[in-house]
Amino acid sequence: MTAPFRSNLQQLAESTGSILLLQGPVGDFFGQLAAWLHTQGKSVHKFNFNGGDSYFYPASRPNTVEYRDSLTRFPDYLAEYIRKHSIGAVVCFGDTRPYHTLARQTAESLGIGFWAFEEGYFRPHFVTLEQTGVNDYSPLPRRADFFAERFLSLPLQLYQAPPAVPSGFLPVAKRAILYYIHTHLQRRRYPEYIHHRADNLGHYIRLWSQSGLKRLGYWIQDAAVARRVKNGHYRRFFIVPLQVFNDSQIRVHSDFSSVRSFLLHVLTSFAAHAPDDVNLIVKHHPMDRGFIDYARDIRHFIKKHPKLKGRITYIHDVPLPVFLRHGAGMVTLNSTSGLSALIHHMPVKVLGRAHYDMPGLTFQGPLAQFWNHPEPPDTELFHAYRMYHINTTQINGSFYSRVNFPNLQNSANVWQNQPQLIEAPLKQPTADYSVK
Repeated sequence: MTAPFRSNLQQLAESTGSILLLQGPVGDFFGQLAAWLHTQGKSVHKFNFNGGDSYFYPASRPNTVEYRDSLTRFPDYLAEYIRKHSIGAVVCFGDTRPYHTLARQTAESLGIGFWAFEEGYFRPHFVTLEQTGVNDYSPLPRRADFFAERFLSLPLQLYQAPPAVPSGFLPVAKRAILYYIHTHLQRRRYPEYIHHRADNLGHYIRLWSQSGLKRLGYWIQDAAVARRVKNGHYRRFFIVPLQVFNDSQIRVHSDFSSVRSFLLHVLTSFAAHAPDDVNLIVKHHPMDRGFIDYARDIRHFIKKHPKLKGRITYIHDVPLPVFLRHGAGMVTLNSTSGLSALIHHMPVKVLGRAHYDMPGLTFQGPLAQFWNHPEPPDTELFHAYRMYHINTTQINGSFYSRVNFPNLQNSANVWQNQPQLIEAPLKQPTADYSVK
């Protein structure tokens, strides 16, 4: 018999009376989370590491600590704080950040819970929460029988579309600008702070400006490619969605040194093993538009392999679902785009390490074989997999606008007071939950 259903958010809330929040996403999401936890009767503590953290979660709030010491001293400080305040769970966003990697190790050594938030596995209207870590750090088994069994215990087995929440680039950019302004203004207050990415505001403003100009320049080309896809111009084609160049998915959850090395590996395999009548579409990540470009790499590769001329298309801002509705398969490192492809019943080959890479969902043979014999996912297995995550690891909302926290006081069903959901067929989805 399976255990009674509890979403991860409910498990976190029920696991302890005292919860420590570390760094959250840019914005006030951790402030919202703290307010919600207070309504559940929890004592909430918060560590701030820079001025951006303090701007969105002021030090005037109860149990808020400004950590200004070094990264090397952080584990000892954290362990002592946990013991002193009887902390039962540590919560963060981004489980591969330097402070959070040490926090995970500290929490494990003390036998308390470590929970990580991340962007939604099924975007755009969800965020993710898992214990011990997200993505490849997810503790969930990569076995079909696990999800088939858990599916039977879910309180809600029918699904269509989540309540929509505002999303897009502008809410993220607005919060990021405020975050980096205050990080810069209070740099002297946190002299030992080490950021997980470049934290120069001017650097980001310049690149975001370039990104906006590039998007205007790509508009005509993108519209033309979208029309060609819909008209069958590319005949049989595979889609390769690229990821952000400094994504932890590459640094931590793959054996590739960079997105460029992944791309060249895929191109090499395509040149050697793909049938001559098959095309390849490489999609740039929209958040990388102003930061890096791979057009020169692709051009140089085609010069070395003349038979590929006219068979490789490099595209930027065409929405991913346009390709998912017409393509023969997807090759990904470990992006959540792979989940979008599975929703469209598209064969997927994963070259990194991903929580959804398992027999029955993704292609398990070599990439050379995938070009010739792609296998679609098992429809029933993916439905069980998706429903498990929707009900367990996913929370309706956006970090950068609004999260719909459930009412746990009166019911064990996390979807209480939310619209009834009904099933959406995998082959013809009524809505796209895809990374744009």
